[in-house]
Amino acid sequence: MSTAPEVLVGFGRSVELRRATVTVTATPGPSVPLRWGALAIADPWFAPSVPEVQQISIGQGDQATVLSTIALPRDGQPEPVEVSCAAVIGAVDQVTSWQPLVHHESHFHLDCDSALGVFYDITDTAMLKPLFEDALHMQQVYNRALVERIVTMEVDGRVIAAVFLCPDGSGLYPAYAGFDQDLQAVAVLVDLKLLP
Repeated sequence: MSTAPEVLVGFGRSVELRRATVTVTATPGPSVPLRWGALAIADPWFAPSVPEVQQISIGQGDQATVLSTIALPRDGQPEPVEVSCAAVIGAVDQVTSWQPLVHHESHFHLDCDSALGVFYDITDTAMLKPLFEDALHMQQVYNRALVERIVTMEVDGRVIAAVFLCPDGSGLYPAYAGFDQDLQAVAVLVDLKLLP
């Protein structure tokens, strides 16, 4: 069962969990240039999940990414550990309503096998696919994401994708489209399924 997107981007809001009360915070990530606004979402280290068509159009230009995070107490750790509960791309501040992201007439879920997800413009697939298929490169991306939680992928010095860690590991992660007051899609959220 997924959490309402409004809760996941309710930055500054307190949420009651079984063993603690946590505050949802925003951790800014890198901007991703969407040359055509044609957003693709996939597991970059799992070839069958790489889409051939966009999942949604959210507008051209640099799109900000943000992780919705919470700090959880962990046994044996002196301080709470910050973990991601959602990955978002686009103009979150312009969203007036969230709806399930529909792709091929059903609610789209990130099919994650490697514990990674990625946001990128579908027109950059040809440049990214060799990197996605390079196991050594993807191991380095994964290692960075374990520490930083969201990292960039670059080609010729240009950022073309943002890769985020799915802390719950492999699985299906529901995605939601955020619409502005004119009913235009301006953001996408992937629920990482850590909040009940």
